Amino acid sequence: MKCIHIYSDESRHRNERFLLLAGLWIEESKIKAAENEITAFRKKHGFVNSQGQHADFLGEFKWTKVSQRYLPVYKELADIAFKWIAEDRARFNVILVDTQDAAVTAFGNIKEEGYFKLLYQLYYHNSKTPALYKIYPDSITNPVQARVSLDKLQQCLEVALRNRFLPLLNPAETQEPVSFVNNILPIDSKHAPFIQIADVIMGAIGYLQNGLFRNPAAKKAKVELMKYIFDKITLSGAIQVQGKKYFVARSTKFNIWLFRPKKTS
Repeated sequence: MKCIHIYSDESRHRNERFLLLAGLWIEESKIKAAENEITAFRKKHGFVNSQGQHADFLGEFKWTKVSQRYLPVYKELADIAFKWIAEDRARFNVILVDTQDAAVTAFGNIKEEGYFKLLYQLYYHNSKTPALYKIYPDSITNPVQARVSLDKLQQCLEVALRNRFLPLLNPAETQEPVSFVNNILPIDSKHAPFIQIADVIMGAIGYLQNGLFRNPAAKKAKVELMKYIFDKITLSGAIQVQGKKYFVARSTKFNIWLFRPKKTS
């Protein structure tokens, strides 16, 4: 059974209507090659220091850090990410959470406990293949509470994926106990290039979805990168963007979807 890594991040919600959670799905066997591409990319955009020595570009790629000076670098980073997606080397998935939806706010889905419920939705609904999943969300501020909640999240996700995937496996492969979730381990995005990529693409989607590009004070570099990324989304033959109040993109490679809690009687 193959092994798939998930690297996820969430928008730091303030006063915007839509909260976003996003993740990059990538097979373990393809990670080394992808990391090598990022290493070469950082080397390409490095500089010569005062001692005349080459130094790689070491800054953290983050939507909040997009600037005119580094706009070409961020565009090239987007090129790399969408090349992976086009070549089926990675999948990208985003959840939009409407904070003005009464069905969302009624059950605390925006508060801390709700954050873990939303992570469950992100991981479960976008994990389509029987595999062993290793999951790496961006580090959470409160490590004690987070560890307890992540343990529970892992248990719930394991049960759900077992119910989904066990019937699809060869009975000969299920004689021994089969696990589908190896770990859910928070990591610092400063040392996780795949989380950084998720942050940048998610940031562009949130910038559009929340209408921040209309603000007279909006950074020109962010507006330009947002348009650049959406061109890549909409011009892909496999991705169709729909919606009026919000955008959705449906494909086997790239998804943007609106979270709607199930109605209970």
